[in-house]
Amino acid sequence: MSEHNLENNLRKDLGLVSALSLVVGMVLGAGAFMKPPAVLEVAGDYNFALLAWIIGGVFSICGGLTLCELGVMFPKTGGMLVYLEKIYGAKVSHLYGWMITVLFAPSLVGALVGYFSSVFCLLFAINDAYRMAVSAGVLGFIACINSIGVKQAGYLQTIATFCKLVPILLLAIFGLWKGNGQVALFSASGQGIETYAPFAVAILATLFAYDGWAQVASVAGEIRNPSKVLPKAIILGIIFLVIVYACINIALFKIFPVQEMVTLGHDASAVASQRMFGHLGGNLVAVGIMVSILGGINGYIMTLSRTIFSMGERGTIIGAKFLSTIDDDSRSPVNAIIILVVFSFLYSTLLDADRLSEISMFSIWVFYLLTFIGVIIARKKFADTPRPYKVIGYPVIPMVAILGAGYVIYGMLVHQTVNGIASIVLTLIGLPLYYYFDNKNKHIELSLGEVKKYQFKTKYMIAISSIIIVSGLITYGYFAIK
Repeated sequence: MSEHNLENNLRKDLGLVSALSLVVGMVLGAGAFMKPPAVLEVAGDYNFALLAWIIGGVFSICGGLTLCELGVMFPKTGGMLVYLEKIYGAKVSHLYGWMITVLFAPSLVGALVGYFSSVFCLLFAINDAYRMAVSAGVLGFIACINSIGVKQAGYLQTIATFCKLVPILLLAIFGLWKGNGQVALFSASGQGIETYAPFAVAILATLFAYDGWAQVASVAGEIRNPSKVLPKAIILGIIFLVIVYACINIALFKIFPVQEMVTLGHDASAVASQRMFGHLGGNLVAVGIMVSILGGINGYIMTLSRTIFSMGERGTIIGAKFLSTIDDDSRSPVNAIIILVVFSFLYSTLLDADRLSEISMFSIWVFYLLTFIGVIIARKKFADTPRPYKVIGYPVIPMVAILGAGYVIYGMLVHQTVNGIASIVLTLIGLPLYYYFDNKNKHIELSLGEVKKYQFKTKYMIAISSIIIVSGLITYGYFAIK
């Protein structure tokens, strides 16, 4: 079991402030602006909506604390891909990677693109017929930046991380201060809408806003004194996020009646900023919201494309050689980025953003559930493996995480049975593919993961292709309006 002691070879440079910043920086983003109306619609009234945000935060805290035990045990690049392989074997690990490739990654990025195009069209008073053109444009821009190099994509991420704090603070502070008092929390408000969805679906909607805490486990082996720093970072970080989300929700509740906020949907935050700060000030906040969402799109394309690239390197996926190719000019997995961008665009045109976000959360929480159970299995299977960090409150915290995951999965299956079953079936399709490629490659030496020098620079090819596609979609939108 010496391979599990690799954390001793990593530089342990991350302290509490760094770990706390990582939690908040990864999680805080588009969900803060886009999800309050969706949660309210399912919850039915203000009080249940706030309760859903709090419970979603509790599930995320318990999940983060549980997952980090495996992060310290197996401090390798790949995160959950590694944990699932160690505990359940290559087949389950493959299914996770397949699910990321065909479901989670394109659904999540597609949802963010849908949210971006919604705010963009509202801000510039563009007809909805042009939304596809906006979606193609933003995906082309992000793909182009990432094809230039990870350094440039990192610059964009830094700018977006700073910019997203501005609209969040403005909405929360001024909404609480200047709101017209629609909200009547913890009392009979006389406002509400009829809902037939289970409460679990409202919690599932909040989990989109909290998603990102799982990434902290990937650097657990590089944190100083993880047994003390990790619990503090996760608990303090997510409690801070619960407070921020609660403030934004209450601010919006004070500006809109329930039905109006639900009707506005994705545009609620932008419209709220216009009402508080006037047309110009509201538009500036809306730009901040768009930059924040842009940062989310960039961050997920940058990280999830690497998981798709890793799946290509394993040779158990269609187009493995293509997906595992690195561009010599940028040293980025450009082919994996292109595939992710194309599928994200297709998903964003087929389903609305809220539906895509629910599908992405359902699909990932199925594997979160397996990972939470895996922590209990690992206590017996790897009993002698050093654990610099053990989940506090064991086994209560892991059981809360397991029950929480089971509850939201149940809610999705009851409320959106077709989508839930479709997600499971699409994931399980990866199993026969695994057996096929595993048998096919058993007796041959794979030649994957090449670094390729293209005659025509990829970044130019992506830019030109994006311009052509956007031009075509604008023409289509023009004639659709006519």
